[in-house]
Amino acid sequence: MTSTFTAHIPDWTTIDFEGLTNITVVYCRLSQEDSRASESDSIQNQKKYLGEFVQEEGLKNPIFFVDDGYTGTNFNRPAIRKALELVERGQVTNFIVKDASRLGRSYVEVGRITEMLFSDNDVRFISVSEGVDSSTQSDMDATIMPIRNLFNEFYARDISRKVRVAQQAMAKAGERLSTNPQYGYKIDPNDSKKWVVDELAAEIVRRIFREAKMGKSHAEIARGLQKDKIDTPSYRRMTIGENVPNLSHLRYGWGSSMVSKILTRPEYLGHTVNYRSTTKSYKNKKKIYNEEKDWWIYKNTQEPIIDQKTFDTVQKMRKHKRRPPRKSWAGKAGHENILAGLLFCASCGNKLHFCASEKCGRNADHYKCSRYLKMFDACRTSNYVRKDTLERLILAEVNGFLRKFNLNKETFLASLEEKFQLQADEEIRKEKRTLAKTEQRILDIDRIIQKIYEDNLNGKLSDERFKTMNANYEKEQNELREAFEELQEEILRNEENGVNLEKFVSMVENYSKIDKLTVEIANDLVDRIVVHPAQGRGKNATRKIEIAYNFIGKM
Repeated sequence: MTSTFTAHIPDWTTIDFEGLTNITVVYCRLSQEDSRASESDSIQNQKKYLGEFVQEEGLKNPIFFVDDGYTGTNFNRPAIRKALELVERGQVTNFIVKDASRLGRSYVEVGRITEMLFSDNDVRFISVSEGVDSSTQSDMDATIMPIRNLFNEFYARDISRKVRVAQQAMAKAGERLSTNPQYGYKIDPNDSKKWVVDELAAEIVRRIFREAKMGKSHAEIARGLQKDKIDTPSYRRMTIGENVPNLSHLRYGWGSSMVSKILTRPEYLGHTVNYRSTTKSYKNKKKIYNEEKDWWIYKNTQEPIIDQKTFDTVQKMRKHKRRPPRKSWAGKAGHENILAGLLFCASCGNKLHFCASEKCGRNADHYKCSRYLKMFDACRTSNYVRKDTLERLILAEVNGFLRKFNLNKETFLASLEEKFQLQADEEIRKEKRTLAKTEQRILDIDRIIQKIYEDNLNGKLSDERFKTMNANYEKEQNELREAFEELQEEILRNEENGVNLEKFVSMVENYSKIDKLTVEIANDLVDRIVVHPAQGRGKNATRKIEIAYNFIGKM
């Protein structure tokens, strides 16, 4: 129970420090790790313990400075920053802590504060439980204090290591490390480790994916959510009772970055994603974002909100830059770039760029090679093609493909299976030959390194030459090992998957005949389109296009 005197010591957040001097800083800190380790270190107990000491000593102007939930290795804490600012201004006379570890667990930083900052500003430092008082400190105390600080840092390092090991064990077991559910989910009231669908927010997630699949930009989607007064993810979390610190934006203040974040999350497929980010060390808490290949993903851990096909289509579309039409044409029908990222020049292999334009008040949208007339590596042809002409060609080609499929599905699929099985077998044979050569070279390098090591010992090879050659061979060997692992994974994928005809059938069965191309239809069916330059002139001109379909490639 807090003493009467302690209850009357004010908190720093309630004080106007202008003109206030002879302050006694009563500093308390508790990290999450400390709270699990010892109840005796709770903020309430620290306040009671230090309050009684202040009363016994009769120290003037005591003020509590409390950092609750902050690790001792991080000195970017609000209360300690304010207290040290007052020290530098010369407004502090006494600085009291329960023990030096409450001040911090960095040997260097605690030493700088206690031995330099406090000394330079004539501040009396008292660590009550350790019996340290800078005003009566002996030579022995001055020697022991740095040793205590060093042990406090060792403790922080050990705790950090144990936490990381525990987290890795949880992650390997497929447990979720993130404490906050993604927007669209909420914590299961019966199991705090599980997520369940928050249907109201989940419908907004589906809307965002649906509109992205239709070709809307992130900014357009965000503006629509603002217009319809949809709560942002943070406000939604607050509505369902989750703790949301520092709400800094408007309730309906959706932005393109929020939309982009939602569109990239594999969690909406029902998966758990761990180690999306990490930190360098227990001292440096700066967040480092890992590459996607380094994420730990565990599938089917909660109910999915988005299906795999929709998610894959949206990821494919996000890779392509969509140029908005000029402002004067914004909102006008017909200027949409529905083939963004799908068109490639047959002459040079680069992408075709969309050019929105009007001529004499009529739509003159067209595509041309992105490398035409460039200073370096220029394409020899502009490969100019009108948008409406190209869309008609593609529509005719796709409808012809669908007609063949629907006339005799069994024969069509059988021929596909035979064709792509042959291709897959040949690809696997090539990869296995490359794998064998790579493995042999790795073994050869081991023998070469052994040989140059012996030559160096026998004096046949100088130390400097040996170091250079050894470094080069080890670099080559490491690169080969990485390539070896990638080849093994590629062979495994080819052997297990081949061509995914099930996905192809699922995709094509949604369509019998297409009357008009849309962004969604184009990205559903098509992987890429190679456009050849026109042959001939005027009405007699002809143009060849090659369409590679999703999951099966070119026909």
